[in-house]
Amino acid sequence: MAEALTPDHATDAQGFLPGPLGLRLDEEFLPVVALHARPDMLDSTVPFGQVKSLPDTILLRLWPDRIWACGAPPEGALRLADISHGYVHLRLRGVEALHFLDLYTRADLFAAPVRAARTLRTRLNHYDLLLWWANTRDVHLLVARSLAQSFCDHLGALAQRHDPADPSLTPRPVAPDAPERRG
Repeated sequence: MAEALTPDHATDAQGFLPGPLGLRLDEEFLPVVALHARPDMLDSTVPFGQVKSLPDTILLRLWPDRIWACGAPPEGALRLADISHGYVHLRLRGVEALHFLDLYTRADLFAAPVRAARTLRTRLNHYDLLLWWANTRDVHLLVARSLAQSFCDHLGALAQRHDPADPSLTPRPVAPDAPERRG
């Protein structure tokens, strides 16, 4: 009889990132399933560009014909494919988590449409990532498994280089209508 496989950690991202920000980066196993259907069928499940939280699942719709379900896949007549093997789920926590990512991603995380959707596909330097958040202190990231360790090392280097006391960052480069850092 075959032995059940347990997923290995793709990175060693367990604990606090270096530097003065007090950010914590943790890797968590989260099954990811791609649900495929016609866009009009998916519109009733999750509107395009939105995230939807269910009790045991997060639904991310950032493609017209596809939803990514993180957690237990929803019931229904959708075609699904398990893509957990290709992605790593990381959680960045801390008061400065979303503001830190906003400085280094290619998108404005505090633009009104992004803030309303609370999810985004973007790039942090040369790393493609998908992120979502419920509040500015707890940000979830999905990164390609093959780049996960390099991505975590890069975040650590950025955090170490980032100095909140640096006069060039004062006043903080934050949009005027951005949410409170502790919000």
